[in-house]
Amino acid sequence: LALAAEFGWETANAAIEAVLDGAERQTRAVIAEWADGVYHGEALLDDDGRGNEDIHIRATVTKSGSNLKIDLSDSHEQVTSFINSSYPNTYSAVVVALSYLIDPDTPKNDGTFRPIELIAKPGTVVWANPGAPVTLATNHCGQEIIEAIIKALAPACPDRAMAGWGRRFRIAIQGQDPRTERPFIWHFFQARPGGGASPAGDGWPGGGEWQAAGGIKFGSLEVTEVRFPLFFQRHEFRPDSGGAGEYRGGPGGIVEMIVETADPAVGNTAGDGVKHGACGILGGTDGAPHRYVLYSGNSEGRPIRTKETGMTIRPGARLVLESGGGGGWGDPAIRAPEALVQDVASGFVESGGAPYPHPNPPPQAGEGALVAATSDTPPASAFENGRSR
Repeated sequence: LALAAEFGWETANAAIEAVLDGAERQTRAVIAEWADGVYHGEALLDDDGRGNEDIHIRATVTKSGSNLKIDLSDSHEQVTSFINSSYPNTYSAVVVALSYLIDPDTPKNDGTFRPIELIAKPGTVVWANPGAPVTLATNHCGQEIIEAIIKALAPACPDRAMAGWGRRFRIAIQGQDPRTERPFIWHFFQARPGGGASPAGDGWPGGGEWQAAGGIKFGSLEVTEVRFPLFFQRHEFRPDSGGAGEYRGGPGGIVEMIVETADPAVGNTAGDGVKHGACGILGGTDGAPHRYVLYSGNSEGRPIRTKETGMTIRPGARLVLESGGGGGWGDPAIRAPEALVQDVASGFVESGGAPYPHPNPPPQAGEGALVAATSDTPPASAFENGRSR
């Protein structure tokens, strides 16, 4: 309104259209450099929480000139749980995928996404009919839509495509704090999953989830312990969780914690990724999936599923929450030897540790001239990278 008042509506509207047109030109210039063709990508959700597994998102992307036709109509039929997506959410996920593939300094506005034609089928998980549950859609299947599209387009623009990031997996604990006798609800946001690798380098450690463009900010453990009846025994990076590649996926995290309530608490979860880890790309391997385990008393730990309600958490129970790593980018066989040394020195990779399938295992300290630990400036220690020993 201020612009219109100063310059008039005609000039203000013309300026807005110029911004949109400029963003479209920048985007089309990038897309035009990619190889024309028809490309296919698929991503799988673990399950819908109702007994159906491997819920597929399939993208067929036709690239012609500076246009992209993205067809998601072969995706899984809609389900009865909250992983369905509405059409607006699906469109948002599609444009997020494109945003990852174009120049970061290109404005993100309506003009940016004019080159996209989206095709989807009503009654599928990517366009559920009215009345279907869609509560988790921004995360899942939002992330899998992004993954399927980028996997499809990776051969067309390998210098821009990145590997998958770890998926969302939240646990919420509800109970009573014995110190105050007041109810509490705590949501797990620590130990974020690893970011995906790209041609620019290794994935971010604990980078967060793909659909949210990461999530590296969370509350301190010390403040959490003051506010909630929880005691954290460990908070560190998870070794061997990032997918292997010319560039390695970022490691996920580990939290080990004790629930210090006087009465049983209740846990609920929402998310995905204990079966399917973050996708590797262009020869890179997948990141390790999540692994959450609940230990009560002397009993053996039992895995925590991604879609549980009413889970009993007894006083003194211990939770070990290991988040997944990011996917690897490119052929692991051509990863730089000095990078392999640094992986071990940082504690991100342990010698011979699965799932890091490298044809030449990372050398140990003292095994050659490339060992960074013998230099005057030691490599970043595991402690400096946030991993305690």
